[in-house]
Amino acid sequence: MKKIKNNLATDVNEKITKREYLAYGSSTAVSKAATALSGALGGLVASTYMGLSDSAFATYSTIIFILGFWDIANDVIVSSFLDKTRKTYGNWGRFKPWLMLMIIPCNLVVILQTLPLNVWFPGISDVFKVTYLVLLFFLNDAFSTFYNAALTALNARRTTNNMERGYLVAIESILSSTIGACGTYIAAILPFVLPTASEAGRYFYSYSIITILAIPLTIWNIVVTKERIAEPPKAEVPKLRDVYKQIIKNKPLMMYMISEIFGHGMSVGYGLMTYAFIACFKNTPFSLTLFSGTAIQFTYSYDGENFMALLSVASLASLVTTGLSLFLAPIVRKWVDDKILYMCTRLGTGICYTAMFLSIFPFSSHTPAQIFVRIVIWYAIHGLTTGFYQTIPNLIQMAAYDYAEHKFGERNEATVSSLKNTLSRILGNCTTYATNLFLIFVGYTAYAETPELMPTESKASLLYLFAICPAIFCYLAVIPMFFYKLSGKKHQQIVDELNERRQKNLDEINRLEKEKETVEF
Repeated sequence: MKKIKNNLATDVNEKITKREYLAYGSSTAVSKAATALSGALGGLVASTYMGLSDSAFATYSTIIFILGFWDIANDVIVSSFLDKTRKTYGNWGRFKPWLMLMIIPCNLVVILQTLPLNVWFPGISDVFKVTYLVLLFFLNDAFSTFYNAALTALNARRTTNNMERGYLVAIESILSSTIGACGTYIAAILPFVLPTASEAGRYFYSYSIITILAIPLTIWNIVVTKERIAEPPKAEVPKLRDVYKQIIKNKPLMMYMISEIFGHGMSVGYGLMTYAFIACFKNTPFSLTLFSGTAIQFTYSYDGENFMALLSVASLASLVTTGLSLFLAPIVRKWVDDKILYMCTRLGTGICYTAMFLSIFPFSSHTPAQIFVRIVIWYAIHGLTTGFYQTIPNLIQMAAYDYAEHKFGERNEATVSSLKNTLSRILGNCTTYATNLFLIFVGYTAYAETPELMPTESKASLLYLFAICPAIFCYLAVIPMFFYKLSGKKHQQIVDELNERRQKNLDEINRLEKEKETVEF
């Protein structure tokens, strides 16, 4: 395999280059745009765009629920393979070849998952649609697990410097927040960009373009990235059971992972947000007056046709406060420990969603305009904690990797990443299944095309669940962090000791590479 020059650092303290920051930022930006669009419209593919009957949708949801537990075996196989394959491919490092191998099939599958079968091939049966979706789910799970585990491991080895780690996380957080709202913005302008296409077709075209653009940018990011944390060139391959024993004994990691698993339940509320807006606002016109009785009074009349425009307003309100919290996060970290910031972030988010629920209860006592204003206000306040949550967790996870390397001599990022993703997916799989059944139970699927006919009770249930689920899971996520003991000063002491070991490993690898080049010459 041909080497790529300077992809393995020669000094453990070597700074991240501007080119690396640029490559990381550009690839992350496109990836976040695809994720944002998927978050805004992705859930509608099976529930709405495929035209599945209630029974077919229930069958599909049940099969996906059962297949979700395949992650237990899939993640173990993938992570064990990556962490047991200790071979370093020259200056490619350990993980880049696998990323290059997986990037195209991984992206191709997610494009096929958005194909609007019901619109383009209206005669296709429910059996074919369910089989098609299930097969792509299986393939996507297999490819994405491999890709994400390798990418997580590579990202964890970019730098040993905690400040540089913070900068990388900050770049990702800023892009995530800025572009995260783009999913709703893109969806809002799609009717004007592609006026003749169906709603499902617009989503397919836009998602395909973004995903295809992501491929070369991600390859560039992989190529220019350097590994600055290197293992001994002849490290022994650990047995899988020993790796899991190390993970269990890594108390900071276990506390963080348990907290993140609980926090993953917030996605239930985020997923229901689109459905709640469809039910409450898609065909409900209303007028909204701002700064009433003043010289700058402004009245906005919503005609009830493009509900994604309202989602864009909510996202824009959150974007401003999220930007403020992203600006404050690295400053506050100088005086407040990451653990405290993490706990306060979770608690603050829970309070915001609890207040949202209380302010819209009971549903029948408020006009659509009043409900919308209350959602926007609390969603915006929630943005004050979002920036911290997007910055702090990744740093806590990397600190736990350092702790493992210091205590056991091994990092095993791929296994840790896969294990965390497995547990998160199992919880997410259960909550998604429950959510899909809930959509059927309240009658959403029956009224997806005619939301104006949806009963008031159904609309209220969707809105309540959207508000209260994130609150409950945020409160649960705070509890494990009371037992997290890896403070900032303790972590820095560990890193200082580790840097001496890491430099010896890098020196030995570079010495062997020079000897090999001399022999080849």
